[in-house]
Amino acid sequence: MRRHWLRGVLLGVSLAMLLAGGVALAQGLSIGADQDCFECWPRTSGWPPPADHVVTLTFGGYETNEYLCWRVSIEGEIAGEDCWDPPLAGPPCQAELAVECQTLEVLFETDCEAINGADGSEVFVAANGSLYGQWVWTLWQEDEGNQVIAGPVYANFTFAEDCSALEFVPEPGTIMLLGSGLAGLVGYAALRWRTRE
Repeated sequence: MRRHWLRGVLLGVSLAMLLAGGVALAQGLSIGADQDCFECWPRTSGWPPPADHVVTLTFGGYETNEYLCWRVSIEGEIAGEDCWDPPLAGPPCQAELAVECQTLEVLFETDCEAINGADGSEVFVAANGSLYGQWVWTLWQEDEGNQVIAGPVYANFTFAEDCSALEFVPEPGTIMLLGSGLAGLVGYAALRWRTRE
């Protein structure tokens, strides 16, 4: 019995990773970004900019009668945050953002707010003055007492001067968690098979 301790540890850790990954995937609240990288928009016409200069975020799985809150961090610095009051449109709803080249202002429009059916519009700037680098968009829901009832969930993308110069290897944490759990189960099966012989 004592010589099989490694098998037990491997099985326990693998099942815990699978469970954690499954819970994360089953969570109702979701956020997705349609691009890994975007560049500034050389404004030559009105909104909307061309698709390759806009990141479209899609929010899903939220309750329309609760607050939907977001925060954007750029290279670890909080650049903007807000909560949209209920009632909310959707789900799903979307937000589009672009960065204007001359002023480096972030232009942000959303259809998530259902007030009079009008689009919301907000502008924010990075705390450290730079918009280039990794952006992390965090989304969660709160009730009237400011208690978090769903989330947080995250979307990552990059704002760069030249996206074609960057290489992207998408590795979502949830998929890595599930993959690690499956790999652990394979290792457990191999150990068990070897001890049978």
